[in-house]
Amino acid sequence: MTKIEPSKAEVPEQSKAKRREEAQARTEALWPEIAVDLGLDGHQARFRPMRVNSRFIDRRCVLDVRLSNGQELVLRADFEDRRIKRIQNIIARQRRLSAALADVPGVSVPQVLWQHPSRFFTVMEFAKGETAFRELDLADLGFGRRAEVLHRIGRAVADMHRCSATGPRKFWPKFNLDKVSARAEAARTGDSPIRRQPKFLGLCAYLHRAGRRARGVSFDGALEHGDLHFRNVLMDEKTVSFIDFANFSNDIPQNDLANLWVANCPDHQAPIAEPSGYGRVREADWEAFLAGYGRDVREDPVFQFFYAMRVFRTWQRVPVPGDAISQKGEEMLEGLIDVTNWLLAHEPG
Repeated sequence: MTKIEPSKAEVPEQSKAKRREEAQARTEALWPEIAVDLGLDGHQARFRPMRVNSRFIDRRCVLDVRLSNGQELVLRADFEDRRIKRIQNIIARQRRLSAALADVPGVSVPQVLWQHPSRFFTVMEFAKGETAFRELDLADLGFGRRAEVLHRIGRAVADMHRCSATGPRKFWPKFNLDKVSARAEAARTGDSPIRRQPKFLGLCAYLHRAGRRARGVSFDGALEHGDLHFRNVLMDEKTVSFIDFANFSNDIPQNDLANLWVANCPDHQAPIAEPSGYGRVREADWEAFLAGYGRDVREDPVFQFFYAMRVFRTWQRVPVPGDAISQKGEEMLEGLIDVTNWLLAHEPG
C-alpha cells in the first residue's frame, strides 16, 4: 500500500474543507430570494449543513433551514450544470413518488416545495428521524430490535415499489454486460488497472453467466429510487422516509434491493459468529427484511444479476494500484472480495 506523508495529506483535507465552506456560503446566499417565492421571511433562518457525499462537496450542498416559527426545510443546491436535464428528471420522479405515497401510512417521500426552473436548486420538506444505518447500530446496542427495524424498512420499500408499478417487463442484460466486457478488457490490457485484478475478472465472468440466466426473465417493473442504501432511509417512530433519489429512467426494483445491501459493503456482512445468507448478509437480516417486503427475491435471476453488478460498480470506486488507499478503502475491497467469493461458491447450477 502506498503511504502518504502527513504533510502531503493535510493539504487536500484543508482544500476539501475550504471547498465545503464555499459551497455552503453560495447555498445560503440563495435563500433570501427563495424565501420570497415561498412567502417566508428570508432573514429569520438558521442553517445547518447536512451530510453530502465527499466526492461532491465542491459542487453540492444540503442545508437544514430552521425558521423562526419552528418549521424546518431542506435546501439543496448542486452547482454542476452539465447534468441539469437529468437532475430535473430525478426531481420529477421524486414528485411522482411523493404524491403516490401521500396516503400510504408509515412511509413517505419528502414533498418538493420549490424548484428553480433551470438550475438544480430545490427546497423540500424536512424528513424527521435517524438514518436506518444509525437505527441498526442503536438496535445492536440494545436500543430497539434489529429485526423490527428491518421489517419496517422492507415493508416501506415494498410500498414504494407497489405505488410506482410500471407493469410486466422482461429483462435484457446487454447494456450492462457491454460495460462489464469493456471494463474487463481495460483491466486485462492495463489501460485501466484495478486492484485484485484476477478476482475482479472472476466477478466479470460470473456476471456474464448471471446475465445468461437472467436474459428474458419476466418481472414486475417499478420506479427505482436509484441510490437506495441505509443512509438514504430515515426513520422515526411512525414513518420511514426515502431521500436523495438518483434515478429517473430505470424501473427494475431488483436494482434497489441489491443496492441496499451492497452499497455500504462491508457494513452489512454477517459477523463470523452469525449465520450468513445471500451475499454474506446476516441470514436473520434477510428474513426480517423480506418478511416486510413480502417476497423472497433471492432466487430471482434478475436480482442475482444486479447484486453482482452492484459489487462490480462499487469495486471501481476503490483506488487503482499505486494510488493511496485508506483503511476504509481496504476494508471495502476485502468486503467486495468476500461477497464475490460467496457468489462464486453459491452460483446456481
